[in-house]
Amino acid sequence: MSELPAGLYVEKAGGNTSPVAGNATKELASSKPNAEPSVPAARGSTSAKPAIPDTAAKLSEAERFVFGDRKFYSLTLNMPNLNSAGGSWIIRFAEMKQDENSPNTELSQPFVTRKVDPGYPSQLMRQNVSGTVILYAVIRADGTVGNVRVLRGIDDRLDRYATQAVSQWKFEPATKNGAPVDVEATFKIPFRPPRSNF
Repeated sequence: MSELPAGLYVEKAGGNTSPVAGNATKELASSKPNAEPSVPAARGSTSAKPAIPDTAAKLSEAERFVFGDRKFYSLTLNMPNLNSAGGSWIIRFAEMKQDENSPNTELSQPFVTRKVDPGYPSQLMRQNVSGTVILYAVIRADGTVGNVRVLRGIDDRLDRYATQAVSQWKFEPATKNGAPVDVEATFKIPFRPPRSNF
């Protein structure tokens, strides 16, 4: 296996595009989520964990549905939700169309260049509406994010805020053999209210 950047993990699998990839997504509402500052993230935003193979045992049922038995990569972003008490975001991704003729060619990871933080209204924090939203998206070869939809939600409002925010993210795309490629991705986004009184 080639040298992988810190924070990037690989799981060996095989197969084709996920069954989720071809579904149409609903148009997002034009309204913006509450409190969604744009946060630029440099290449150094990945956590400094050793590059070791990821295990399929760590996948949620929703993520297993997306990746099946294909090779996938995991990237931990040490960028907690600004409106949450904390928590790292986990992005897992796999090549959209894996080439069976060159199975040993590794992807380079996509790098976040623009992150929009989802809204987390204080009313929902007071009501202790919390959990982890899992989204599906395609990180396109041009660095934009599309086809975003909820795989596992916790609350319709937080699901919508997370979807609208991730739709606005920008990346330096993943590459294969030096050429940008589309990748399927899952985003695990934690919503945890602070422990202070409101």
